[in-house]
Amino acid sequence: MRKLKNENGLVVIEATIVFPVTFLVIFLLIFIGNAYFEKCKVEAIVTEVTLNGAAYCADPMLGYVDETGALPEFEDTLKHSPDYIAPYRYFSGMASVKSKIEEDLKTRLGNVSTGLFSGMKPEPSETVITFDNNVVYSTFSVDLEYRVPVPVKLLGAKDIFILKVTTHAEAAVTDVPEFMRNINMAEDYLEQTGVKEKFDEGKAKIKNSIDKAKEQFVK
Repeated sequence: MRKLKNENGLVVIEATIVFPVTFLVIFLLIFIGNAYFEKCKVEAIVTEVTLNGAAYCADPMLGYVDETGALPEFEDTLKHSPDYIAPYRYFSGMASVKSKIEEDLKTRLGNVSTGLFSGMKPEPSETVITFDNNVVYSTFSVDLEYRVPVPVKLLGAKDIFILKVTTHAEAAVTDVPEFMRNINMAEDYLEQTGVKEKFDEGKAKIKNSIDKAKEQFVK
């Protein structure tokens, strides 16, 4: 019984088992935390470039001002981008704005640090930049797929752990002058096709009916 109650050496055995597991969990949490820190930095960049893209779509002169720090002359707008003066430019898909935002996003992602550990730099795999024109309103969105390598091998795994992430950001494009130009274009089209005349006749009939209803209600 004395031999069975003898606890000499149990502390060493417990330390041999518990300490490595504890340190493994702690280091794993640190690596995963650093990976999510990188994720937050990428999401902040994607959100910022999306807002910039929406601003450039709403105000085409803003891109030139950001690059040069001065208001452009008319000749400069011709050389810089046709989107600046093109009529109904919203229907062109904003190719120049999307190209600018894609280049800016690539540059910013290239400057992202690895955080506390080397080898954990975010690696973009696919970028989709979309300008969605719905006539009444428009949106500018950026979708980015990337992965963050975590230099830790899970039990039984041959390769290191890879954190795969998809980030989406979307912003509304509000441009009242462009909306008015689109409405004018629609009116011109309806007028040329003769639909506007029929529409005006129908509107006049509805107005007369409403006026008669008002008169009867007053009586």
